Amino acid sequence: MRSMLHEQASLRPNARTLWEIQEKALHVPVETATNLYTEICARAEAGLRRGRDRRSRVLDAASLAACQRQTRQIFLDCIGGLPPRTDPVPAQITARTVYDRFTLETVLLSPGEGALLTAALYLPRQGREPHPAVLLLIGHTDQGKADREYQYLAQLLAYAGFAVLALDPFGEGERFEHYEADLSLQPIQGCSGEHDLMDAKCKLLGLSLARYFIRDGLAGLDYLCSRPEVDHARIALTGHSGGGTQACMLMLTAGERFACAAPCAYVTDTRAMLENGVDPDNEMVWPGSLLAGLDYIDFLAGMAPRPLLILSPRQDFFPREGALRALQSAREIWQAAGAGTLPDLVTASTEHAYSPALAQAAARFFCRHLQGREADLSGFSFAPLPDGALSVFPGRMLLDARPDLRTLQAELSALLSSRALDPDPAERQTALRRLVRADQVRAGEPRVHGEGICGHYMWRTVVWRPEPTRWSSGVFLRDMRRGDGPLPTVLALWPGGLSRLADHSPWIHRATAQGWQVLVMDTAAEGALLPRELGTSGMYIGWGTLYKLNAYLMQLGDSLCALRTRDVLAAIEMLRAWPEADPDRLRLYAQGDHSRYARISSLLSGVPVYADGLCQPWEAIVQDPYHDQTHTWAWLLPGILSCTDTQTLLGDLAARGLSAPDPAQDAAPSGVFHSQTIH
Repeated sequence: MRSMLHEQASLRPNARTLWEIQEKALHVPVETATNLYTEICARAEAGLRRGRDRRSRVLDAASLAACQRQTRQIFLDCIGGLPPRTDPVPAQITARTVYDRFTLETVLLSPGEGALLTAALYLPRQGREPHPAVLLLIGHTDQGKADREYQYLAQLLAYAGFAVLALDPFGEGERFEHYEADLSLQPIQGCSGEHDLMDAKCKLLGLSLARYFIRDGLAGLDYLCSRPEVDHARIALTGHSGGGTQACMLMLTAGERFACAAPCAYVTDTRAMLENGVDPDNEMVWPGSLLAGLDYIDFLAGMAPRPLLILSPRQDFFPREGALRALQSAREIWQAAGAGTLPDLVTASTEHAYSPALAQAAARFFCRHLQGREADLSGFSFAPLPDGALSVFPGRMLLDARPDLRTLQAELSALLSSRALDPDPAERQTALRRLVRADQVRAGEPRVHGEGICGHYMWRTVVWRPEPTRWSSGVFLRDMRRGDGPLPTVLALWPGGLSRLADHSPWIHRATAQGWQVLVMDTAAEGALLPRELGTSGMYIGWGTLYKLNAYLMQLGDSLCALRTRDVLAAIEMLRAWPEADPDRLRLYAQGDHSRYARISSLLSGVPVYADGLCQPWEAIVQDPYHDQTHTWAWLLPGILSCTDTQTLLGDLAARGLSAPDPAQDAAPSGVFHSQTIH
């Protein structure tokens, strides 16, 4: 190829030139089409085999108990253990109202120091005390315990002779914590919004929001046991959707304290979730759980050999085929343990709901096992209670009524302040290497699949393997007058990778004019490596494809943030062997959240970095009540604040002389530039 430029040509930024190269770079070899989702499924199957092997050792009651202890510890390790609890649980009855069939008490509980929990206790007016009881855990609904679906269930159970304690979960009912009293405004819309916001903070600290749901449930259980009207040997457990999740977590962590359980519209199995591309809520994503082999059956098995009923709507988005497989596995475990009653499943032809049919099935199940009789529900009629009747503070949010409340935001901020980072920079670096699993990096030999000259750029498109089962892609760009010998090279990272090449035309032009060769690369699941959409919720927003992929990765002890960091480390290894890059003159350049990958990679590789830093520091995310939730999947690195934080990372980079200027403003260290025509 012969240059159409003479030595004195005036070279100006030209987005059209980069657009033409971009179109070529986005067409990668067909073998790279094996996407991240395929790898996730393969890794998940390996984890599930570990779980099956663990459960296969259940041969009798003693081995079941050993398996339960082991599984419980695995789960607690995944969520960061349980937070401190108050014992006994302080309680204040704020109102007591007598209705025809039951007496209703609104109760304020304190599950942890300074924390407050709103609840409602239904006490039956018929039957002999002490009554059997049901702990009712609420799913995702802004109304919390006042939701009509749960009112129906609670009134039905009270009619059947059960004391029922219904809890407002965090971020629901009266317990919205992001409430601005002076504006009478709840800025975070929807209960899942608060759950997502707070769980991200938890995960950065190496925790999970799940631990606080469990603490609430245990506080409710302790309170039921403290009431003289309740027989603490006959307490059942149920919950729907997110409440089904809470119920299952309590079955595993405290199953021996419940006489029986009936989780609703949550039970399935991981295989079905993956096959259907279902997105778990953030508090259902426990880092490392799938790597350790935890599956839905492990939570059910926490109740063995006590009676268990699975409630399954036929049109539920939690896949029914998984529920049927979980039921079969549960029956095998119960049989091995010598249980007299095997688990069962009841189906209702409804969508995702604790429908009246399922509520009645639960009432009959509880009557049979806790009262020794068949339930007669024929006389039951439901009337929703007046607005505010179930509120501990009618017409007010808990945070407004009790400003002394220690919010979860305050609790997590205190945990951040109390942590002690390792004072040794080398140990921090070792911890970072372990966190991102840098030992997995095995940079494969790059393969050129396209090259040419466009405008004044010489370009080469390449693919390489950062790990044995995945691909990376990129394009080398240099001023054609520099020849094809080794050049100082900058690895450029920004959101969108190769799909945003033309958008970065001015920067690329300035960097190549300074004498740098530029490698623009795609990290996992972007640019030419963008996966196909999973389900119908889109790629980037809400619970879209990238959220799902990251959720699966976190359960595998990984994350998209860690994966992309390994991609950068592998690219550095590849560049050190690339004949047209000077291995002693490499630099990293990054924008936005890609700054995180670049900074960690710089510290682990010794390659200087310039990053614009236009991303919120990890520690600020924990401290900020309304942290930036844009593209959480791009920056969520579970446990990062246990080994370093952004400011410490920047300090470590500066101490090692790894903080560098922007290559577009800094001449490449290549000596005198000799202009030449390329032939």
